[in-house]
Amino acid sequence: MIKDILKNDGRHIGSAFVKVYPLALRRATTHWELTLAAVFAIISAFYLDDAARSIVTGLSGNVVDSLFSFGRWYGNGMPTLYAFLGLYFLGLIFKKYKLRAAGLLVAEAYIFSGLITVIMKSISGRWRPYMNKNSLDFHGWSFSNNDQFSFFSGHAAVSFALSTILASTTDNIYLKAFYYSLAVITCLSRIYHQQHWLSDIVSGAIIAYLISRVLVAIHNEPEGNI
Repeated sequence: MIKDILKNDGRHIGSAFVKVYPLALRRATTHWELTLAAVFAIISAFYLDDAARSIVTGLSGNVVDSLFSFGRWYGNGMPTLYAFLGLYFLGLIFKKYKLRAAGLLVAEAYIFSGLITVIMKSISGRWRPYMNKNSLDFHGWSFSNNDQFSFFSGHAAVSFALSTILASTTDNIYLKAFYYSLAVITCLSRIYHQQHWLSDIVSGAIIAYLISRVLVAIHNEPEGNI
């Protein structure tokens, strides 16, 4: 029986992969007012890149260091792996479909938002802030130089993907706010550690949020009526 469940879940991941990007595009074009707001936020972030870097890197103190060290960890993929393994296999062992589905969503959000992030990093070739180049200096088509993998932020995408899925499992507004605050801390930590510009994290967060919300809709409405 477990073998059949694993097969079905594997097929679901494949089906979600086929659906998620067209449905995300449809949602972006259908809810045009939200799309315009997202585009405005990203463009504004480009203008604020240097100012945000100066402000965030100017913060100091043990509390700040600890908080942003946690943020770096939260977005590095390990918490996502733990969440997937814990939710999915607990659901599998105790026959709790909602737990298993949440674990599956965590994995899908990580994979599908991560794929876009990797593609954008390679296409744009943007220099990371610690290279001390112009914030608008995009080299283009970089496949192996980590110094040019700034746009967009993988940590921002991973943290927002995980937080969005976790937030979708509860109706408690305070718990939702807590989950998203973890992602915000992660995003700020990337500026603090001079790994990303503000526009990198805003872009990564928006894309991951969109992909994750579409995946939740796919799970809730298999026909993709979002």
